[in-house]
Amino acid sequence: MMLSRRLIQDLWQRRNFWHQLGWLALTPFSLAFSAVIRGRNLLYDLHFFPIEQLTLNVISVGNLTVGGTGKTPLVLWLARALQNRGYRVGILTRGYKGVTTDTEVTIVGTEGKPLATPTEVGDEAVMMARLFAGVVVAGRDRIAASTLARLNFGLDVMILDDGFQYRRLQRDVDILLIGGHRPDNHWLLPAGPLREPLTAAQRASMVIITKSVEEAKNGQHHFSHQRYVNSFAPIFYGDLVPTALVNSVHGEWQEQPLTQLAGKRIVAVTGIATPAPFYRTLREWEADVVEVMEFPDHYEYTLADWQTIIHTSRRSDLIVTTEKDLVKLERFPFASGRLVALRAHMRIEPAGQVLAAVEQQFRYKRMNIIDHGRSLPYQGS
Repeated sequence: MMLSRRLIQDLWQRRNFWHQLGWLALTPFSLAFSAVIRGRNLLYDLHFFPIEQLTLNVISVGNLTVGGTGKTPLVLWLARALQNRGYRVGILTRGYKGVTTDTEVTIVGTEGKPLATPTEVGDEAVMMARLFAGVVVAGRDRIAASTLARLNFGLDVMILDDGFQYRRLQRDVDILLIGGHRPDNHWLLPAGPLREPLTAAQRASMVIITKSVEEAKNGQHHFSHQRYVNSFAPIFYGDLVPTALVNSVHGEWQEQPLTQLAGKRIVAVTGIATPAPFYRTLREWEADVVEVMEFPDHYEYTLADWQTIIHTSRRSDLIVTTEKDLVKLERFPFASGRLVALRAHMRIEPAGQVLAAVEQQFRYKRMNIIDHGRSLPYQGS
């Protein structure tokens, strides 16, 4: 699994002659994919493809590349912040790898209580349902999902997790996340990490450079952001900050201090796209990482995997995983206190300006709807 991930990175970076040869073999597929994506975007831009507009406020959070840029933590931060300002907020996710989300809309959770399983709606959907004291909905048809959530829960705001490429639904705020370090490869999949051409960033109404708050303060960024965005989009900065360990006790998640990592022999178990920052955080908190077990992103753990993890960790003090993996591993019988997850929250700077920019777009939409003879319910305080 680690070998496969490294091979992909080596091909994209063309480290030697054989990697260069393998990358060249992928370029025709990337050119074909690029033509399809550019054609699709053009048809949306020219209004040949319909774009549905809803009466509630819609925010999209997404990126242009594969891999982790902090989309889900940013969605959770934004949902809580708007909820604290008086908005009735829902989160809408595709429900990646869920068995029900292709054909139906599923209410994943309300008030921090999951109502579906990772098998049904995917791991990230269940994780968000645990971490957000509001409504979480999953479904491939995001228009139907948004409509159902608005009618059943009276929502003011719907936040689309990983929604930048979902152009069927009109959004009032399009937040584009970009990793703090510029990728050297600007090719689309499979010859590169891009899901869309860089020119697609022109759709963004704001940009958040993630994993970069400290670099932003110190002026240490490694590339010009304006190559990726239009000059009118405001740029903000975000970073993931570890806050606690989480232990599942009879289905209830309980926080423990990060200081429990110090000096402990750790087996790290991950099924995420970009695990390197996770390992770095463990070592920063003085954990002794004696074994790393990497699984593919969104991996569905089996009984055999559980047995392997137990065997591998028999001489360690703790098994540390991510919250996204914990929703799938907590069903297995681990010894009390042995399995914990690292909790991290998104830190945004300047947070007040981000929220002010979002609310400005809400007011703009409200004025437009009133001007056209329609009315909206009160939205926020």
